Amino acid sequence: MYMSPITEYVPAISAIIFAGMFSASLLQFSAFRKNMRIQTEQQIYARIMDVRLKLENTSSFTKMAAQSPDFAERFSLVDSPEEYYTVVAFFDLFEYMFRLTKTKMIDQILWLRWKSLAQLLMTIPKFQKVWLKTRQSHTKEFIEFIDSLT
Repeated sequence: MYMSPITEYVPAISAIIFAGMFSASLLQFSAFRKNMRIQTEQQIYARIMDVRLKLENTSSFTKMAAQSPDFAERFSLVDSPEEYYTVVAFFDLFEYMFRLTKTKMIDQILWLRWKSLAQLLMTIPKFQKVWLKTRQSHTKEFIEFIDSLT
């Protein structure tokens, strides 16, 4: 039986189309998994920060922390432990956003807004005092970034 030239290639063309569709599906799945991992990491970080702030802002923790010479000194930089926790939370948030921009996980325009806010907050004397006392607890890159703002 004689096959026309085009029908000879149908199985090969079908296999190529199938392979292309399969490859595209794998790439989409890989991108989906990466996005889910990023979203999960961000949700975990948000939960951790929320729990941390809730724990730190309890009177029980504040009383215990005030017994520490280090915490007592840090609390003395501001008017209340709550102010201290707020300032520290901002620095933690800025460092997280800084890390996201370094790994290209947020848009540069969005980062510029966060950077502007960090610059503005560093004009507040209490932020400056707490930063000078706590800066060593951050990454070297982030220290350099915040120091460059002042």
